Amino acid sequence: MIADDRVVICGSANLNDRSQLGNHDSEIAVLIEDYTPIQSSMNGKPWTASRFGASLRRELFRKHLGLLSPQDWQRPDANFEPVGSPNRFDFDAPESQVVADPLSDTLDSLWNTRARTNTEVFRKVFHAVPDDTVRNWATYKEFHGYYFQPRKGDKGDKGDKGDEGQQDESKPAQYHWGHVVRDSFPPGPEGAQQVKELLSQVKGTLVEMPLMFLIEEDVAKEGLRLNHWTEPLYT
Repeated sequence: MIADDRVVICGSANLNDRSQLGNHDSEIAVLIEDYTPIQSSMNGKPWTASRFGASLRRELFRKHLGLLSPQDWQRPDANFEPVGSPNRFDFDAPESQVVADPLSDTLDSLWNTRARTNTEVFRKVFHAVPDDTVRNWATYKEFHGYYFQPRKGDKGDKGDKGDEGQQDESKPAQYHWGHVVRDSFPPGPEGAQQVKELLSQVKGTLVEMPLMFLIEEDVAKEGLRLNHWTEPLYT
């Protein structure tokens, strides 16, 4: 957690009772306060931040937005050096200035646009789940299961063991998870070019949170609900 570009808490704890109550999981964290001031901005106003907190937050934002410069391992800089060597961060770089104010409308628009574009590309090319367009099990089977889950053969097929007239249970999935769903594109070079053009739009690592995934289904099943044994363990 980076607060106000000044204070950093870095550790293993999650924001849930298992981590925070102190009587479940064991956690560890460090509190980092750097008193080296830098002039920045917050919500459109001048702001004095700390060098470490601000540089870490900007570097993470640039990573998620795809704004980091390529690193060449054959041309090491100060950031390649082990602990004890000062890190280098260019606060004046255009990419750094874009993310300088975490509350600016410009950054908010860029953040959401990148997340939307990346999500739409992954949806089209990979049929990744969870996805907001998949709101029930029928859509799940059509969007994901049809391509990535093993298929039952038709009666009359010969299975690996088998006999004619028996159902073949050994047909593999059409695609490995994470591979391009070719059915969504024309065959041959035209389809490959379309995939390349779509993937070239992906920047950084942001995607939208799929809050509508399976919203039309009651995914709780009997036997998996919390009870007097599981509730203290998982809550």
